[in-house]
Amino acid sequence: MLDSLQREVDLLARALRTLSYIRENEPVGIRRTAGATDYEHHEIRIAFRLLEEEGLVEATERGAVTTDAAAAFLGDFDDDVDAVVASLDELPFPEREPMHAV
Repeated sequence: MLDSLQREVDLLARALRTLSYIRENEPVGIRRTAGATDYEHHEIRIAFRLLEEEGLVEATERGAVTTDAAAAFLGDFDDDVDAVVASLDELPFPEREPMHAV
């Protein structure tokens, strides 16, 4: 069950690194971004698509550029992550049975 959560966190980390790179180097394409990061071409393509679907970047003839929504997203990011962490902290944990010696 937690494997899917970890995959989402990994995808978020890749998308954030990609967004940061685009913001610092815009306009930029997938190939250049993949070459400048530790991610494979197909992983960057997925990150670009996700960022575009979220409205954080848009494709231009010269490459991807960030949108105004990207600045707002990054500005709210810490608070949004804190809210998720607070939700996780509120999860009820089952009582643990003491381990019995065999």
